Amino acid sequence: MSILNEIITFEYESAYDCAYDLTVKKNYSTPKVYTANGDLKKRWYVYFSFRNPKTGKLKRITPFYGEVN
Repeated sequence: MSILNEIITFEYESAYDCAYDLTVKKNYSTPKVYTANGDLKKRWYVYFSFRNPKTGKLKRITPFYGEVN
């Protein structure tokens, strides 16, 4: 019975050894599109945040504007 216990323990530990470390902070946020609630007369843009290496805090980057069509 101890062999079975060792196998189960090993499988459990190996499954969680490769788990993502939640203490690691992402250096950027997911880019998002501001759509002005679908109003085509208003300006749409893409925005995201990037981690400032000096402060360690996320900072919003100036939105990207462009022409579509």
